[in-house]
Amino acid sequence: MILRSRLNLDKVGACASGICAVHCLLTGVAFGILSVMGLEWFGSVATDIAFLSITLSIASIAIFTGIRRHGSLIPAVLFAIGVSSIITSHFILPHSHVSQGEGMLATLLSVGGGCCLVTFHFVNMRMQPSCQRPTRMNPSLTQD
Repeated sequence: MILRSRLNLDKVGACASGICAVHCLLTGVAFGILSVMGLEWFGSVATDIAFLSITLSIASIAIFTGIRRHGSLIPAVLFAIGVSSIITSHFILPHSHVSQGEGMLATLLSVGGGCCLVTFHFVNMRMQPSCQRPTRMNPSLTQD
């Protein structure tokens, strides 16, 4: 028996987006503690770009695949809100890794955008039709 596995981009994307949101929260709120622990690389611009690149690449592929399968634009709206929040927080607002007023707004937008992307992946995954095929174990799926 050959088992065929398929990579579920929405599950991988939800994990990547969740990790991205936690990263934004930690660097925005606890950057001083991370520096003391020797994890200052966690708040570097290169790390930010890596997280953004991976997360947005997976989400971009998943959105087009999802729209092709279920045809709904609801996940696309969540995707757009999440991406807009992240881009605003990283490139428009001052994105300092210090717990100050303007830095906190950027942190809240980053974390909110990451949470929107996680929600996007779950909604996108739930809206896709199941691709069950008839088998010997479940013959009720046969087409007459």
